[in-house]
Amino acid sequence: MKTYLKHKIHNVIDIKGLTALEYLDFRGKYKNYEEQHNFWELCYVENGKIMLVLEGKSVTLNEGEIFFIPPEKTHSYICNDYKKGKAFVVCFETFSHTMKTLGETPYALDEVLKDYVLRIISEHKQTFFMNDKDQLEVIKNANFGGQQAIILHLEYIIICILRKLSEEKNPEVVFLNKDDFYAKLSGIIIDYFQANINRKISLEEICAKVNYSRSFLCKIFKEQMGESLFAYFNRMKIEEAKKLLSETDLSVTAVSKELGFSDIKYFGAFFKKNEGMSPAMYKKSIMKNTEQN
Repeated sequence: MKTYLKHKIHNVIDIKGLTALEYLDFRGKYKNYEEQHNFWELCYVENGKIMLVLEGKSVTLNEGEIFFIPPEKTHSYICNDYKKGKAFVVCFETFSHTMKTLGETPYALDEVLKDYVLRIISEHKQTFFMNDKDQLEVIKNANFGGQQAIILHLEYIIICILRKLSEEKNPEVVFLNKDDFYAKLSGIIIDYFQANINRKISLEEICAKVNYSRSFLCKIFKEQMGESLFAYFNRMKIEEAKKLLSETDLSVTAVSKELGFSDIKYFGAFFKKNEGMSPAMYKKSIMKNTEQN
């Protein structure tokens, strides 16, 4: 009797949901408002040429090219060509770590992948519509399996682009497995904490640094490090404070300012909560031990 092996499928890209599918129709000069959101955006130029302004930098997108805009990135579109131009935009949510590779440059699609974009457009017309609030809604009697078909076509396009990047053996493109990637991502955040130990950091700033959403970063960091982002950062600040109090002549007030605390009373209470004594008592105990030795 033949024995079969069961394999668990490893998804290199996993799209969790769709947020918007729509055409940007350029007739003469066109400019849309700046926007920023916590999901990915794909822009495919079907006709003409448009300019994408991403975080203040301009990127020209030519006909047949596709561009992936990472979450939390401010962007807008401009078209100064009086000829008719058209672009198709897909907004989607994914936490797949391989997406980090994209979002830096336009990709020219071959005829096969262009056909997959057309399939997405066809399914979209028979599945969704944008209501008067620019929200994606399912139409009545929608195409059977239309939502899944859109996601499958989109995932295939992304896989083909990632595969091409991998085959080119670009030394800057490295595909890590999920666990290694999450560890590396947490390491990048910790390095950023260390480099900015002397000031306040917002969650939005961290998201902008690594191009991932708030919920994703908080979840992954806690899974990797066993505590929240700012619990870890605050613990790093305490360790730095202990170092400054024991190895320098800085006063408690100076150490508080050095680490970005605007309120010395808060710094004192925060230090005592973690170390069981005030900063002044800690410094005094270090000096006493030094004298005895």
